[in-house]
Amino acid sequence: MTDNVFAPPRSDVEVKEGPEALWALTWKEIRKLYYASVNVRAIGVLYGLGAVGVIAGGGVLMSSPSGTRNPFLPGLATLFVVLGIVYVAACVSSYTRPTWGRWLGIVLSVLSLLSFPIGTLIGIWMLVAYIQGGRLFGPGRFLHKDVDLVFKQRKKDKK
Repeated sequence: MTDNVFAPPRSDVEVKEGPEALWALTWKEIRKLYYASVNVRAIGVLYGLGAVGVIAGGGVLMSSPSGTRNPFLPGLATLFVVLGIVYVAACVSSYTRPTWGRWLGIVLSVLSLLSFPIGTLIGIWMLVAYIQGGRLFGPGRFLHKDVDLVFKQRKKDKK
């Protein structure tokens, strides 16, 4: 008998927290999903900031002095407010992640491609995040907290 009988018992039991479906993914897939999830959350912050800016711009246009009013200002102000509401919906959907939120994000990122040069770069980044994050949206979606938990455990195990 070469083992120490007084040594504490050893266990090879691995603790896997999070959904089993995430553990079935390869390291490369879970890493891609994690970064897509983080990027979608960051895009949600950008949508929130954009909503505040667009709605504030619409409010400024609506409150312009009546003597200098252009006949197109009320329509432009209304467009700004409607666009701000769409941005608020996109911001909320970046965190709640319903099926329609992904499609709204893809449409807004395609529209962002028209804003050359910085909007084009942001639009490409957004498109990549929404395309790679398909499993993050819809009824059978993976939650960010679960993806984060599994990613960190797998990263720690990799070291």
